This record gives sequence, C-alpha cells and structure tokens, in this order.
Amino acid sequence: MSLKLEIVTSEKNVFSGDVDYVGVKSSDGELGILPQHVPLVTELVEGKVTWRLNNKSQEVNISGGFLEVINNKVTILADKVD
Repeated sequence: MSLKLEIVTSEKNVFSGDVDYVGVKSSDGELGILPQHVPLVTELVEGKVTWRLNNKSQEVNISGGFLEVINNKVTILADKVD
C-alpha cells in the first residue's frame, strides 16, 4: 500500500506520485507519514520535505506552507520550493 503525494506552489506542480513515506517539519515538530495515517491538517515550517518509494529517497526544501492528509493522499501547499 502506498500514499499519493502532491507538492504544489501557487506557481507550479512540484511533484505528484505514489510514495511509501513522507517526512516534513511542522510547527509542532517533525512528522513521518505512512499509509493509513489519520486525517491531519498542519502548518509546515521552513525545512526539507522528504519522500521515499522503494527505498529511494527524494527531497525538496520549502519555505513553509500547509499539509493535509486524508484517505492516503498527502497534499502539501508550499509557499516556495527551492
């Protein structure tokens, strides 16, 4: 089972695809999201967004934003992506 991850800014779609894991830095600390995670909405702070599929990791830096998790879909609305 996997998650659907979408990372978007107001200007572009940064990433869209299936992943096994998403790691983010929220205003409450670091979060790791796996399939079947409970629904969640949280504010993200500046830091790395990391995702993994089949033991291959990728990451981007964001300047902040919001994250929503619902029904195995993770949506990240980022202010800016470097």
